[in-house]
Amino acid sequence: MIQRFLFLALFSFIGFTACGDNNAEPDTPKPSEKKKLVTMTYNIHHGAPEGSDVVNLSNIAAVIRNSGAELVALQEVDVNVPRSGKVNQAEELAKLLDMHYYFSKSIDYNGGEYGVAILSKYPLSNKKRESLPMPTAGEQRSVAMATVTLPNNKTLTFASTHLDLNVPNRTAQAEHLIGLSKSLNQPLMIGGDYNAEPNSTEMIKLKEEYTLSCMSTCAKSFPVRNPTKAIDFMASNQLARKVYTLVSGVALNNQYASDHLPVVAIYHYD
Repeated sequence: MIQRFLFLALFSFIGFTACGDNNAEPDTPKPSEKKKLVTMTYNIHHGAPEGSDVVNLSNIAAVIRNSGAELVALQEVDVNVPRSGKVNQAEELAKLLDMHYYFSKSIDYNGGEYGVAILSKYPLSNKKRESLPMPTAGEQRSVAMATVTLPNNKTLTFASTHLDLNVPNRTAQAEHLIGLSKSLNQPLMIGGDYNAEPNSTEMIKLKEEYTLSCMSTCAKSFPVRNPTKAIDFMASNQLARKVYTLVSGVALNNQYASDHLPVVAIYHYD
């Protein structure tokens, strides 16, 4: 009789516990973690340090690799130019970094080509070169652009450019980049050496459509030693800003592979 009573008591306790488990509050789902996108813009001075004619692409590649950059906008890139050993520098950097690339010629130079390029850890499609307007005399400028497919199948148009040295041309080029954004009607980031500081007339014009990769202040990137000018930026159009939130924008100090410091902008996205 006592054994029967103990068995029934134990059975009742197990049943009560089981019911309690079934009615427990479910675990609160954790919010999805934001993904990180590391971008860089880098005027590589055809792979030569400031004040030197010695080209060393391995040093440029090391700077990029150590930054963790996934998308890179390059300026002053040589392709088959004698001064840099008749090497396709965009292709060579892509090989060194195991990345995809696209080069846009801005001018013919000494038997080769000279311009801008993009590197990407992720596949590129819709590769396109676009000339920038030159209302006054100067060195022709261009934009290298392509669609990047990110790991979550989000797509982003990523581009590289290098604006002219004189104000009338830069102003016309800023207006052209605004028109480019509106015609694309998709998220667009343009890394570049804009040859202008953030509060210049032409950059104020550009900021009608784009937001620069500056936090409280803009990173000074030129000259490479003791920089005094902020002229290298990642610029995101309005549609890109809706998807990619800037969390950091810095120049990588003490990197002397070129005559500019690289500028790294990090974004978060869902």
